[in-house]
Amino acid sequence: MTITDTSTDVYYNDDKRLGAALAAALNEEILALANAGCTWIQVDEPVFARNPDKALDYGIENLERCFHGLPDHVVLAVHMCCGYPDYLDQENFQKADKMAYFQLSDAIEDSSIQAISLEDAHRQNDLSLLEHFKTTKVILGVIAIASSRIETVTEITERLQAALEHIDAGRLIAAPDCGLGYLDRKLALAKLANMVSAAKSLGD
Repeated sequence: MTITDTSTDVYYNDDKRLGAALAAALNEEILALANAGCTWIQVDEPVFARNPDKALDYGIENLERCFHGLPDHVVLAVHMCCGYPDYLDQENFQKADKMAYFQLSDAIEDSSIQAISLEDAHRQNDLSLLEHFKTTKVILGVIAIASSRIETVTEITERLQAALEHIDAGRLIAAPDCGLGYLDRKLALAKLANMVSAAKSLGD
């Protein structure tokens, strides 16, 4: 859906059919990654949270096409952004509807997707959302990737502890919200170091 959203379609004139064709092409690349030895493959779909109705209508079906035929040892993961600023430390930027993750959660749980990456740092969720994922791993964003403020170990730990009230520890993975492209190396490393310390403290 994300590629479709940023492409000009003069052939299919149908987002679902275009998405299916793109998924078939991506599937060839993903199978090649698996054959090269990758055991964890993630597809990013930021448009899912912005258009949950379309995601439910055909987006998840086409996402399944991306992963068709992968061997059992490969973990199938998807990341769903909820919104991005134009620059570091932008305060008020457009985000997906806060209920979008809830709308999509059961369909993701019922799909072949084994891990779902959700953003929680730059806009915290109602963590009861995690209860919708009975078997799916949840990669929870606990550090903001477009803020120069460094989250403390304590606040990351507290958020992870709150999440563990809704999901078992074996299926919860701490992560940044998304990529770290907004941050310089020093800032990114400081944030990641605190995230790792928080996760280790819970492991102890």
